[in-house]
Amino acid sequence: MALISVAVTYRTALVTHRLQDEARSRAKVELAEDLFRRYRVPLLASAESLQSRLHNVLSRGFLRGYLHSGDSENQHYVRHNTVYVLAEHLAWLEVLRREQRFLDLESVKSTKELFAAIQRIHHPLASDGLPGPFRVFRGHQRAIGEVMLHRVESSEGTVTDVLGYAAFCDRLETDPGFASWFSRLLAEVDDVDAGGLRGNERLVILQNELVGLIELLDPRGDWLPLKHRERLRRADVVLPTSRTPNG
Repeated sequence: MALISVAVTYRTALVTHRLQDEARSRAKVELAEDLFRRYRVPLLASAESLQSRLHNVLSRGFLRGYLHSGDSENQHYVRHNTVYVLAEHLAWLEVLRREQRFLDLESVKSTKELFAAIQRIHHPLASDGLPGPFRVFRGHQRAIGEVMLHRVESSEGTVTDVLGYAAFCDRLETDPGFASWFSRLLAEVDDVDAGGLRGNERLVILQNELVGLIELLDPRGDWLPLKHRERLRRADVVLPTSRTPNG
């Protein structure tokens, strides 16, 4: 009888352990789904804004006519808004990073795929193995994301939001500390315009990876039309083999 009792106890413990593991796995999946649900739309919208701007700049000469038009209002807009759409996307990436930091969701397939896609966006920006402007080291990427965030009151309480374009422009004019994070990027908009496809390998690769993120977030085109996901040609673009700075 003692052996039977030990066997039953052991089997019960195994079943309990398995049920607990299954419950934890379900809870992680639910947390991942909730995270995806809450940030899918703003992350998708910011990725689309940035990839669309890069596509227009690099394949259609979007900047050229406005930067040299002599119209100061147009010059201000294309320079500041181009930097803004990059900063906005980095801000939403920072929000997502903060939200998932303590949730231990690395084992969830959808989360793993999402953050792998995000890392592929961080990489070309940070790499010193790619020529061209708009190199932003990883720490600088996070810092830009941080300064773009602010707290707002909503029906759900106090939540984190990202500065809108008007507030961004106002902070550039009134807050020297804030402006210092963007001064080099604003100056390099002219270099982006002058570089073309061959001189902007970094941004060509970035645009491709943004389209990849959009495809992951909206595979069937429920939010963004599939026809608006054209990748820039990268036949002449070689991924870097040199080090990518961690700083």
